[in-house]
Amino acid sequence: MLVPAGSSLGVAVSGGSDSLALLVLAAEYRDAAGVSLRAITIDHGLRAEAKQEARFVSSLCETLGVTHDVVTWERAATGPASQVDARHARHALLADWAMRLGVERIALGHTRDDRLETFLMRARQGSGWHGLAGPMPNSVSPVWPEGRLMPLIRPLLAFHRDALRAELGSRGETWVEDPSNDATQFERVRMRRLLARMSPSARTKALNVMDGLMRLRASVASEALALFGRLQASGPSGDMGIPLYMRAEAGAEAWTRFVEALVMAAGGGERAPRRDALNRLLGRIAASDAQLARGVTLAGARIGLRNNAFLCFGLAPPRRDTRVANGGKAPDWSRAEALLTVPDLRVLGV
Repeated sequence: MLVPAGSSLGVAVSGGSDSLALLVLAAEYRDAAGVSLRAITIDHGLRAEAKQEARFVSSLCETLGVTHDVVTWERAATGPASQVDARHARHALLADWAMRLGVERIALGHTRDDRLETFLMRARQGSGWHGLAGPMPNSVSPVWPEGRLMPLIRPLLAFHRDALRAELGSRGETWVEDPSNDATQFERVRMRRLLARMSPSARTKALNVMDGLMRLRASVASEALALFGRLQASGPSGDMGIPLYMRAEAGAEAWTRFVEALVMAAGGGERAPRRDALNRLLGRIAASDAQLARGVTLAGARIGLRNNAFLCFGLAPPRRDTRVANGGKAPDWSRAEALLTVPDLRVLGV
């Protein structure tokens, strides 16, 4: 479903049970579908055991006939690294590796358990419905510009971790137990322990909620992507825009996601703008605020309304003593399209 026959696939493998199961199954798929397969292990340089674990993965890859690369995170900073920093570095290194070697998409070993853990974490953080839908079966690298639209896939979202471990055991395979999985200073570990105390029925109910939100997210993404297809060039500076009447042709959530994606693409920011700031912009657009005729800025993007009828997006001019938005380059509008990727829900029903 997620990897076309004849294409190239990269697999991120840490040595844990989830990623090792992904590797073993990807090797079988390679033989059946004729895909090109390559594996990568990221050594964050934070644990002495990491190099031994990478060698363990290399040994299995050799048995499976899979080329394996180990990439080390070279940190400039000293002291402890946060999980956010490590995640950012991991995705940047994955994307760089894939683009250098012509790997077309990267597979990650997230499972049904990861979905539930993410749901609990985001619920505690007060996330909206969009975030509560959880990890997507297919998406784009979260880092920018390093990610450069690199597709990510998560083929194992329908499977529990215990089922994958049973499968590995039936094949005589072992895996690495990361000691950080027991470190309660990490929120995901605390949520994993909370999940272990939940009844099977409670987990099923949570997954049903997530499945419903995933369907909603797919519907909203489809609507927003249709709006993207109606973009028109707006002037010689590389700006793009859309007739304002098209706002009425999509639901409120689809319009919100469309505007958010256009702002991120125009401004070159890695993260979405703050929701309160985005809501203010949406309110101005809805009211045809006169200030839009002069143009307003948000997250490095310039948003304007021409002739009270055509909504335009472009790169904001740099402000003094600030970093030039997007490196001063013209917006990469294909990024907006990638941000509006429609999740392939068939993966959840395997």
